Amino acid sequence: MDIAERINQIIDREGLTVASFARKIGVGDQTVRSVCVLKRNKPGFEFLSNLIQTFEWLNPVWVLTGKGEMVLDSDRNERCSGDSVAELVKYLREKDEKIERLIEEKTTWKIKYEMTSGE
Repeated sequence: MDIAERINQIIDREGLTVASFARKIGVGDQTVRSVCVLKRNKPGFEFLSNLIQTFEWLNPVWVLTGKGEMVLDSDRNERCSGDSVAELVKYLREKDEKIERLIEEKTTWKIKYEMTSGE
């Protein structure tokens, strides 16, 4: 199950539409549509951070990796661990940095290709 499918499960569990889900987590409707419906993009840091902070019952590890259960075990309140949150934030930042590097690399290769092909 990919991250878009996991986010769709959250939307279904909450009984929300894509638009109402977007409003609830504070991101644009088109952003959610491009991630969950069209599957053109992966969610970025702000999307995931808002999602995890909005739904307190949600297991952040499950959202990011698919490991574990979707719903946090209330007996073991995993949310309280500041280390876990810090690790997730670090993971998300590293992911965004990698995406930026890949975009820059793609742009560089595209420019080189256009220069050599005469386009």
